[in-house]
Amino acid sequence: MYDKVVELINQYEEKGDFTYAVVNDVIIAEAEKVLNVNIPEQYQWFLKRYGHGGIGGIETLGVGKNGKTIFANKTLEFREYGLPNEMIVIENCDEWIYCIDTKNGNIDMWSLGEKKCSLAYKDFFEYLIDRMNDAIENM
Repeated sequence: MYDKVVELINQYEEKGDFTYAVVNDVIIAEAEKVLNVNIPEQYQWFLKRYGHGGIGGIETLGVGKNGKTIFANKTLEFREYGLPNEMIVIENCDEWIYCIDTKNGNIDMWSLGEKKCSLAYKDFFEYLIDRMNDAIENM
C-alpha cells in the first residue's frame, strides 16, 4: 500500500500540493500527548513523508511548514462540538469530517449535525488511495 500511495503522488503531484514539513518523533509525541491518543503508523508515515496536503484539491490534514500540527488543532476544535476523544481529524469536507479512530485504525465520517461516527474506510491508506483516485478522476 505504501508503494501505491507513493506511485499516485509521484504521478499526479503538482508543485505546492504538500508541505513536506520536517516531522519527527518529537512532533508526533507532542501531538499524541496533546490529543491523548496514539497516532496510527500509516498516518505517522504520511506526516513524516508529506507533512500536509494532497492531490487534486484533496487536503489531508497534517503538519504545516512552520511545524504547526494542523490535524491536532482541528481535532481539538471539533472535540468542543462533541467529536469523540479517540478520533483524529484528517480531512474537513464541510458537511462532515474524516477521522482516524485511534482505537482500531478505521477511518470514520463524523458530522456536527448527527454527532455520530460511521465507518468509511478500514484504514488510512484505503482512505488516502480512494480520495486521491476520486480527485484524479475529476482532473
